[in-house]
Amino acid sequence: MKKRIARLRDKMRELSLDAYLVTSYENYRYFSGFCGSNCTLIIGGDTCFALTDGRYDIQIKEQTDGFETVIISRPMHEHIAEILSENFFLRVGYETHKMTDFELRNLKAASGDTEYVPCDDFGEEIRSIKDKGEIDAIRRAVRCSDDAFAAFVKTVSRGMTERESAARLEYEMALRGSRAAAFDTIAASGIRSAMPHAEPSASPIEDNCLMTFDFGATVNGYMSDITRTIHIGTPSKQLCELWELVFDVQQKCIAHIQCGMRASELDEYQCSLFADHGMEKYIMHSLGHGVGLAIHEAPTVSRRSHATLSENMIITVEPGLYIKDVGGCRIEDTVLITKNGGVALTQSPHRINITL
Repeated sequence: MKKRIARLRDKMRELSLDAYLVTSYENYRYFSGFCGSNCTLIIGGDTCFALTDGRYDIQIKEQTDGFETVIISRPMHEHIAEILSENFFLRVGYETHKMTDFELRNLKAASGDTEYVPCDDFGEEIRSIKDKGEIDAIRRAVRCSDDAFAAFVKTVSRGMTERESAARLEYEMALRGSRAAAFDTIAASGIRSAMPHAEPSASPIEDNCLMTFDFGATVNGYMSDITRTIHIGTPSKQLCELWELVFDVQQKCIAHIQCGMRASELDEYQCSLFADHGMEKYIMHSLGHGVGLAIHEAPTVSRRSHATLSENMIITVEPGLYIKDVGGCRIEDTVLITKNGGVALTQSPHRINITL
């Protein structure tokens, strides 16, 4: 935590900030270790405060180290303003992506001469480079989803609905230690697989088609993200060729990863591979995103990204093609960036065939 806060203080010095307010869940957990649902951190130049309500009196003391803890008895903004004033924090940064206009107006009204400086999400930027403990936690989340999927596919049978399959998959992850699904599980068969974020339906799984499962586990707060498009029965030649192309592009993209390359370059590379086959018009999303305490975090792997891929970043590589009234395919692994390139943490087989 001290190293993480030191990196945040470097950002504060760049903007001549006396203090920085951390209000988003992922960031206050990252910088303090506290995982309750209500918290604000005040990071000063040499002092740190962690504010929460009475529900977490014991928990916040157990989970934080080096923070002065404050159990609020009045509205949060009043306590914040009081601490800022008492410590002569006059120029204070805040997370613009999290703090609402209503909260900011209340804070300013209670704060006198304090200047509030809108800031980019420094926490997410810092979180994009994982430390060893974070990498280990994500590995455990990946293993949980891998093992759950291996058990789940054995249960798929005729008459099972998409909705039931998603619930069973989440149950298998829970049995193996997942605190919660990392996001709403996607389970889409037949032509519904052409919808990248299809909500599982009450319809039975179709036969002789492709079926996409997109899911992830949460272990110790850290998440995994995996997509497998499996063959149900005997899909058409067109669908089988679609799967082969997506798989080939996915593997080439992982092999193409290098430290120091622009994230946009990796997305452009996958587009060029699909364009070689005249299939670029069926792309509906960018190649990937960072994974950690949030399921979508920095860096974004898209043509619009300004990020540079660095050692110990963890990203998804998830090319997909989606053809209306035919079907779709997405294949996704959680990938660790090392000094020697990308290493897929996900170990689930890519080629899976199920007979109903």
